[in-house]
Amino acid sequence: MNILVMGMNYAPEKTAIGPFTSCLCEYLADRGHEVTVVTAFPHYPEWRIHDEYRGKVFLRERINGIAVYRSYVYVPSKPNTLQRIAYDSSFSLSAFVSGLLVWEVDVIVCISPPLQLGLMAYILGKIKGVPFFFHIQDLLPDAAVNVGMLKDRRLVGLAYRLEEFVYQKAAAIGVISSGFAKNLYSKGVPKSKVYYLPDWIDIDFIKPLDRNNIFRKQNNLHESDFLVMYAGNIGKKQALETVLDAASILRRQKDIVFFIVGEGAGKAALVNKAEEMNLSNVRFFPLQPTRMLPCMLSAADVLVLTQQAGITDICLPSKLLTNMASATPIVAGVNDGSETARAIRDAEAGLVVAPENAQAVAGAILRLHSSSQLREELGTNGRAFVSEHFEKSKVLKKFERLLQAIVQNGNCE
Repeated sequence: MNILVMGMNYAPEKTAIGPFTSCLCEYLADRGHEVTVVTAFPHYPEWRIHDEYRGKVFLRERINGIAVYRSYVYVPSKPNTLQRIAYDSSFSLSAFVSGLLVWEVDVIVCISPPLQLGLMAYILGKIKGVPFFFHIQDLLPDAAVNVGMLKDRRLVGLAYRLEEFVYQKAAAIGVISSGFAKNLYSKGVPKSKVYYLPDWIDIDFIKPLDRNNIFRKQNNLHESDFLVMYAGNIGKKQALETVLDAASILRRQKDIVFFIVGEGAGKAALVNKAEEMNLSNVRFFPLQPTRMLPCMLSAADVLVLTQQAGITDICLPSKLLTNMASATPIVAGVNDGSETARAIRDAEAGLVVAPENAQAVAGAILRLHSSSQLREELGTNGRAFVSEHFEKSKVLKKFERLLQAIVQNGNCE
């Protein structure tokens, strides 16, 4: 197959959607398919174009043997509603232009967000006479509405009409969670059109290692230090102020330390708040090299994950699978009806408490602090769960078979 993949994020980005799209494309190429990628210039989660790409509008390069077309994207440093719309729309329009330059195409794979990219993929498909597959990594506009980013009634109405149009025109739709699928069914999307294609995990790379490894040694942690870690994007919907408040509650527990690892639009404000609160038990770190990730996660005694209270079925964080694969127990301050809560309960991989409730998060941390047996049990459960349901090769084979069916039949039947 000649496959055109359109998505905002791609290598060398190290977090969120980018690594999954990169892995999918490299898998398909290794399977003998001709893969071309149209993507933005790397900028996430720093919300800043990487230095080596700055000043460019379009660029063609090869990454691990795959042709990659870089297209212009407007990147605001602290995106508000209008800036976020401009961000999504600027890439979607420039990606359409880049897509026109790709001649041999049998199927278009569109990774959402942004939602606007689905419209561009549809138009490209009409021009080239090929179907497009719409793969949803985050539900829009629901996500933007639920966190309060999109409030204007006219914009909300327009966004939902665009969503309905894209769903109607896609040959098939991929979702990364059962909650996403139920959301689409509630909007009238036929079940026959929706396919469960979860994010995956490389269990041979992310695996439990010795707790007292190089990451602890490099950061001067003693064996007796109880490390609570958050690793991932630092933005509004992560509600990481809850973690700072929990750290404040536990500041008298001298052996408990908090590491917050990552980048994002909200990091500067979070660092400032920690300084204002005089939290000597909290340390911030930039994104770590990919090779360090297994050591970093295994060095933690607890991995914490928080979300805003309004997030229900719209967000299954990709870091959740990584956390589980490390066999480290999780404390999740999330909505009880969220995909994150459901996954952790199904796996019995951690403790789920009320969202934006620092007292509850602190209490869960103390519970795990007092029981090494519980920590080991929950961590082992999480590892077994992702090994069974999210192993990399199983998911990618299913992805490939679906694309082949779309190309052969013009749809997914």
